[in-house]
Amino acid sequence: MPVLYVSLKGLLHCTGCMTSIENALYSSGAKHFEYDMALKIGKIVYDDKDVNEIQLVDSVKKIGYDLDVMEILQD
Repeated sequence: MPVLYVSLKGLLHCTGCMTSIENALYSSGAKHFEYDMALKIGKIVYDDKDVNEIQLVDSVKKIGYDLDVMEILQD
């Protein structure tokens, strides 16, 4: 499955922010999401048969957060 590394922009104040982002990603088809608050880098694992990176990015933008795709790794 592809792995999408992203940098989240904007204010992430609490675990509620991360929960909102997680819910948006999982609702869009992500299989796994983790975020390193210190590095401000997220890792999204997804099945490209179900969803693409544009749809995942858009799902986060729809709830008011911005992110940049840093790298996409295919396995």
